[in-house]
Amino acid sequence: MKQHKSALVLGCGAVAGAAWQIPYLAEIKKQTGWDPASADTFVGTSVGAVLVSLLAGGVSVETLLAAQQDMESVRKANPSCNWDHDVSTGPWYPPLPKFRFSGKQLFKLRKKLGLKAITANCGLLPTGTFDMTPFRHLIGSIENQAGWLNHDDCRIMVADNQTGERVALKSAQQANIKDAVCASYAVPGWCPPVEINGRTYLDGGIASPISADILADSDIEVVYVLAPMASWQPDASINPATRIERRIRRGMTHTVNKEIEILKRAGKKVIALAPNAAELKAIGFNMMDPGRRQRVFETSQQQAAAQVKQALANA
Repeated sequence: MKQHKSALVLGCGAVAGAAWQIPYLAEIKKQTGWDPASADTFVGTSVGAVLVSLLAGGVSVETLLAAQQDMESVRKANPSCNWDHDVSTGPWYPPLPKFRFSGKQLFKLRKKLGLKAITANCGLLPTGTFDMTPFRHLIGSIENQAGWLNHDDCRIMVADNQTGERVALKSAQQANIKDAVCASYAVPGWCPPVEINGRTYLDGGIASPISADILADSDIEVVYVLAPMASWQPDASINPATRIERRIRRGMTHTVNKEIEILKRAGKKVIALAPNAAELKAIGFNMMDPGRRQRVFETSQQQAAAQVKQALANA
């Protein structure tokens, strides 16, 4: 039987985004028989970049799932991995930032560059100072001798802090994989920008939550999209902070919808997933809060089967 060329696109969403996506990866494998780790092409943004790097680097979906449930057993099986989901990502609040803009050119030139509001406004956030050493150790455990991954097509999405341009880092000639992933996760105001070959990059999510549209001209036939920062089944909340987050989420959902439509017009089959109302309630308003990780993971485990079944039916 003919095997379709497939891509896995994992979007931004920080700690909660990873906890939400992993049960869905397991459920996709269960319902389709297709292993997300076998994708011909990976596209990852922010925490999605962390996950696609691990998958492309040889970490199985089962290991990712086990790590969410009992990281200690995973560390015992792999002593080189010193990751701790509830510590390595820091507390729910950012460290004191540097009093320097992340990318003020993005705001100053927003009209000239035609930037979205979220991209331009992120440039005014201060430079984050979170210590990315645990991320570097994690990704370093799966990098090859060339400083990248043993996969032909893994694209790590970043945003240029001067132009807002999306850049797909996909080889050791462009960047070391640790630098690429840390740049993709460089949340303005929280994590530090990363300089690579004379250019400074911020979290790819400020330009697009998924960057799935970069596959429109490829020979990929089937695209699986997991978008933690989108939602087609919004919840209702009276919490002011949650309402602000949901407004930002609506804008990101609009971008996700546009990119999915681009892929469909290009003849791709798209299986797209985003958090439903129950999962949004578990997520709350702060995707960076490790205190909600277990709640998000367990809720997604409960919701994933029905959500994946519906997404496959709609594709």
